[in-house]
Amino acid sequence: MAPLVWFITGANAGFGLLLANLALSKGDTVVATARSLSKFPQSLVENPKAHLVETEITASATSITELVDAAAARHGRIDVLVNNAGYGHIGAVEEVSDEQARYQFDVNFFGLLNFTRAVIPHMRKQGSGVIVQLSSGVGILGAHGGPIYSASKFAVEGLSEAMANELKPFGIRVHIIEPGIFRTDFLKPISNGQNVGRHLEGYVNLEEMLGGLHGNQPGNAELGIQRMYEVVTGTGLAAGLEDQLRFPLGSDCYGMLETKLKMLNETAEKVKHVSLSTDY
Repeated sequence: MAPLVWFITGANAGFGLLLANLALSKGDTVVATARSLSKFPQSLVENPKAHLVETEITASATSITELVDAAAARHGRIDVLVNNAGYGHIGAVEEVSDEQARYQFDVNFFGLLNFTRAVIPHMRKQGSGVIVQLSSGVGILGAHGGPIYSASKFAVEGLSEAMANELKPFGIRVHIIEPGIFRTDFLKPISNGQNVGRHLEGYVNLEEMLGGLHGNQPGNAELGIQRMYEVVTGTGLAAGLEDQLRFPLGSDCYGMLETKLKMLNETAEKVKHVSLSTDY
């Protein structure tokens, strides 16, 4: 397989950094973004195949397009876009401010949308490409205590599902990766009291519950990244699954998928007579 050119957002830590390092170890080129160049570890700074870019995920659509165009011109193509950058805000609906809710969508949805729209023209021109959207288990099943985060991931799911159909004729594949709780630094800000809404009496204290999980998450991040790489390259356990849209990762996320399927099946049975009663 010829070397690939990857474009990975939020590649300075967590899944993004692990995936960047794995791709680089395979001889691929990686365009990696972070909010600051100082956030990149030395392993990427010293790698000649790593093209490090400083940008905010919430930058304007124009500046993101210019950045992507420059990367495509420098490397000749972009084979894989991985929309990895994102974060989770915790808090019940009335505990989250309007500003916090909007910023959650600016990062998790609109930032992802802008990078996706910037990359698509290049992939259409070359007649191939893979777009990987990082969703979450809570993009399948709404999470207690994180409704705004869930909503942002549900938006990513809907966008990606529809987009997959319209991009398929151009030779562009879309995959939604839905991780459960993996052992990365994703929960670290929550354990430190960041990205948490105000506490109101009567609601579960998610800061304590989720913060206590940091360092004890069930998901193995290295194995999760290996599966993601295999999804993109059609190798290993993902061989033959190139047309598969969704990939839930982790036993916890797979359990959420089973719960959601059960809920939908029960709903279909219970309300069928209501649903079918409204046509002309």
